[in-house]
Amino acid sequence: MSFTPTTHNASYEAISATNPSISAAGKVVLITGAESGIGNAASFSFATAGAKALILLGRRVELLEQVAKSIHEKGLDTETACFAVDVCDEQGVKSTLNQIVSKFGRIDIVIHAAGALPPLGPLATVPLDDLWRAFEVNIKGFLTLAQAMLAVTTSGQEGASQPVLIVLNTAGSIMPPLPGMGGYVASKMSSLKLAEYLASENKNKLRVISVHPGLIQTPMAEELEKAGLRFPYDDISLPSDFLVWAASQEAAFLNGKFVFANWDVEELKASAGKIEGDADLSLMLRGL
Repeated sequence: MSFTPTTHNASYEAISATNPSISAAGKVVLITGAESGIGNAASFSFATAGAKALILLGRRVELLEQVAKSIHEKGLDTETACFAVDVCDEQGVKSTLNQIVSKFGRIDIVIHAAGALPPLGPLATVPLDDLWRAFEVNIKGFLTLAQAMLAVTTSGQEGASQPVLIVLNTAGSIMPPLPGMGGYVASKMSSLKLAEYLASENKNKLRVISVHPGLIQTPMAEELEKAGLRFPYDDISLPSDFLVWAASQEAAFLNGKFVFANWDVEELKASAGKIEGDADLSLMLRGL
């Protein structure tokens, strides 16, 4: 399933964090779920791309501090700050973003990589409390972050100065049902539609993009394997660098859209006018 004829399984020149045309120089970047997986890898990509500051959010500050230490040990010249906060804690998230803006003046880019996988199994028997907690993280957590971001964002910013919010989603949101995945996919499908509405309601204030990161071997993927769901994996450099590109001005035409990190960005850019002008890459009902 691909919108572009060409697909990728690892980073390439057009999205490389070292590509000067998508530089994050001077940008203040906030990444949730930065302790591990894609959020962790994205931290290094944005540091490589020259971000002025990296704000790492997660549940365990000691793990975030290890990420920050590794970034500095690689000689990457970016300031880091770590905050332990639950993305569902409305007051905690608001307070954290206010602290960030107080220190750095603004937030340019938010990468929302935090997410939760409920127990896998038929909806008839899945523990409802565990399922609902995943809904809270994947839906309430995303909206909590979006509201806090909008509260510290000045209206009327356009072009390169307009802040960007990117949320990781799943291809399962638009595919036929996978056994045992109903709860997770339903929660992510809801966040996908929320992203479309946030983009539509805040066109002059915030750019919002949903990204399927590819199939990456992360702790969440390990849980899928335990349930018997195995996939051919992409290299984690693919989503981590794709996020740098998606946050750049080159991807401004994707506001409100859902894209796969596997898709070729040069071919996406060639279709920019068509993508902006119609319902392509939006959540719709086939057959109407």
